[in-house]
Amino acid sequence: MSLKKQATKGSMWISITRTGMNVVDFIVYAYLARILTLEEFGVVGFCLLFIEFANTLVNAGINQNLVQRKTWDDNYASSTMTFVFGMGLLVAAFLVFVGAPIAHYSYSDVAAYVVASLAPITIIMSLQVVVTGKLLREFKNKEMGTAKFIATVLSGILIIILAELGYGLWSLVIGKLVSAFLEFGFLTYVSKFKPRFHFNRADNRELIDFCLPLLWTSILNFTNRKVSSILTGVVLGPISFALLTAAKKGELVLTQVTLSSINTMVVPSFSRVKDTASIGELYIKLVAVTATIVLPIFMGLAAIADPFVVVAFGEKFSESAVYMSISLFTMLPSVLGWFLSNLLISKAKTKEAFQLNVLNITSNFVVATSTIWFGVTVMLTALVITNFLMLPIRFYVVTRHIAIDFKKLLITTFPQYFSAVGMYFCVEAAKPYLDEAIGNDLLLLAALVVTGGIAYLFLSFVVFYKNTMGQIGEIKEMFSKKKVKATV
Repeated sequence: MSLKKQATKGSMWISITRTGMNVVDFIVYAYLARILTLEEFGVVGFCLLFIEFANTLVNAGINQNLVQRKTWDDNYASSTMTFVFGMGLLVAAFLVFVGAPIAHYSYSDVAAYVVASLAPITIIMSLQVVVTGKLLREFKNKEMGTAKFIATVLSGILIIILAELGYGLWSLVIGKLVSAFLEFGFLTYVSKFKPRFHFNRADNRELIDFCLPLLWTSILNFTNRKVSSILTGVVLGPISFALLTAAKKGELVLTQVTLSSINTMVVPSFSRVKDTASIGELYIKLVAVTATIVLPIFMGLAAIADPFVVVAFGEKFSESAVYMSISLFTMLPSVLGWFLSNLLISKAKTKEAFQLNVLNITSNFVVATSTIWFGVTVMLTALVITNFLMLPIRFYVVTRHIAIDFKKLLITTFPQYFSAVGMYFCVEAAKPYLDEAIGNDLLLLAALVVTGGIAYLFLSFVVFYKNTMGQIGEIKEMFSKKKVKATV
């Protein structure tokens, strides 16, 4: 099988399993949103930010390092596991002795206990990093996805059972711990890698040299993604944090299923491209296909946010619909530059990837901290505008090292953007009439989805027929069983 088809198949399996995992996670999330108060929901969400940040620290760059090495070495992998496990212990201790007191000071005693209780997850995740790297290197995405999906389903069932028994937010804490243990066990089994502790100073030096820039990159990426949520929780409190978290849940699920699944395969695919001059053209094709698939989904969700939030989370989260619609417009510039960082990493330009992320986080942090005082709506609107303005600058940084024709990229993806945004306005125009004619939120949601689907198909196949058929051809080629010469 060609590398192109391996990458495509890998992305497909990651997307399929992530879809299943996110559906389960969304069901659990929506269930807890209905039984917990807004304040409880905000507290547990704030605590999970600590754990997510800790996992970012122990995961940073390890997978990329293992994937891009020419050969797999069990001794090196074991040495890496020992190094990362040590990091996991240090980060877990930091959570207990620093994170928990911060949670106590910011919110309550309960928040401190939750952070301390979740700390062991970081240790388990540190052990899992090398196992995941081996599976990614071997394109065993089906096995990896299946293992993670089973762990997610079992832990999701446990959370709901415990919640029904009256454990409240502690049902989520217990479920997260169980999920981490199950996931590590299943992944270790399917990888056929036998974990053992092995120390080699030279291996650690190589690991540090490669991963240190990526560590800072991961920290910046995390901060970039969460800056609006963090500032909302700190400045406006747990209720506003809960509303914003619910608003971003749909975006997070769609991102994990689509963009993140594709992004996972960028490093192993582009790192093996022999003709460096062709990378720019391949990047444009990747973005064009991605835009064809994901833009109508994101813009569609932005258009149906009102009934979607009420149906999914309940009436008390209705204010989240406005936040969701505004936030989703950030995806318009984001799709064009989503893969830039990993594209640089695939060519071992880790320092340049770090510089790119410094640029992203600096702009978003400055804007968010300047506007959060005027409310969540103002902050989110300012962030959308900022991401549009920063896009040419981000490409300028990348094109100093990898040739990408930015003008050609815009022309190639214009039909996808026009169709998706046009669909959004069609749904918005139809919404008042459908809302008046249909009294039920669920039926209204279904009617809006149908309206959006018809509008997008009309714009794509009538206005931009040639371009749409070309993109369909690209997608078919990716999944074709015929043997073709690999371009990546």
